[in-house]
Amino acid sequence: MMPYINIRVGSRLNSLQKSNIQNRTTDLMNRVMGKRREVTVVHIDESVPALWAVDGKGLKEEAPVAVYVDIKVTQGTNSAEEKAQMIARTVTMLKEEIGAIQEACYVLINDIPANSWGYDGISQAERADKRLKD
Repeated sequence: MMPYINIRVGSRLNSLQKSNIQNRTTDLMNRVMGKRREVTVVHIDESVPALWAVDGKGLKEEAPVAVYVDIKVTQGTNSAEEKAQMIARTVTMLKEEIGAIQEACYVLINDIPANSWGYDGISQAERADKRLKD
């Protein structure tokens, strides 16, 4: 069930924006997707607008900010409704924290098989097997 969220932003954020985005994303993962806060990782990757293009045109400083959110969760742990709500609420939160963002702001939720990832040296499949045996 562990989540990893990478938020790529075509702008420089101030410390308060970063902190708010990290905290609010963690809250959304907990409340909407049912993920444990203590294993939720949020990474913000900033870059300059000129490295982003929409419709083949490089973005300028004054353009709405480009954002791409990549969420990884264990396959089969969330419903389609939860995912749709997470996508919508993530975009709303980003608009509230950053301001104007590109319409082409994509939120991708990747369902990773439980045997293909884990944390602290143990795969999610091994954790599930252990829970069943206990």
